[in-house]
Amino acid sequence: MNIALILAGGHGNRTEQDIPKQFMNVYEKPLIIYTLENFEKHPDIDGITVVCLEGWHEVLKAYAKQYGITKLKWIVSGGRDGHGGHTTHQDR
Repeated sequence: MNIALILAGGHGNRTEQDIPKQFMNVYEKPLIIYTLENFEKHPDIDGITVVCLEGWHEVLKAYAKQYGITKLKWIVSGGRDGHGGHTTHQDR
């Protein structure tokens, strides 16, 4: 079984926006969806795990449903930064 691991736990502080950059719309679609769609279409990918910011799991689930992303199996929380440990839990 091949699982894609997408690291989308950043805050995007440099963008100075209210939402993390992975959830910002680009051509009327959240940026994270473009990545998820590519893995969704890939014949060798059986499932997708996304490392996501705490508090954004439900938003990601809603977007996945809206855009027909069926291979998204797990959403896990990241650490405080890219260097720290992380808490993992199956959220879906």
